[in-house]
Amino acid sequence: VIGVLVGALLPYVFGAMTMLSVNKAAQEMMHEVRRQFKANPAILTDPTQKPDYKRCITISCNSSLREMLLPGVLAIFSPLVMGFLFGSHCLVGLLMGAISSGYLLGVEMSNTG
Repeated sequence: VIGVLVGALLPYVFGAMTMLSVNKAAQEMMHEVRRQFKANPAILTDPTQKPDYKRCITISCNSSLREMLLPGVLAIFSPLVMGFLFGSHCLVGLLMGAISSGYLLGVEMSNTG
């Protein structure tokens, strides 16, 4: 029973963690874009002035690697911890709960945006 409950909770925790990660990365990108507009206002009006795309790509890549580490650890280690601590029956419950809850969450998220 504990495995099913924890498994049903995992997709929601994973989804929340990824949404927070995307929020942090977007905040960093907004700060960089604002900094570039303040440093060179001609970016908006003069087509010959180019923004620093390389810096934005660096921010995006670094933040995606940094912020998605914890959700990845959750997805990899939660079945291992549940299986070693509580046994195979709990692991099966965890996987059943995660699959059934994850399916419903995926359908819900794809329909609501």
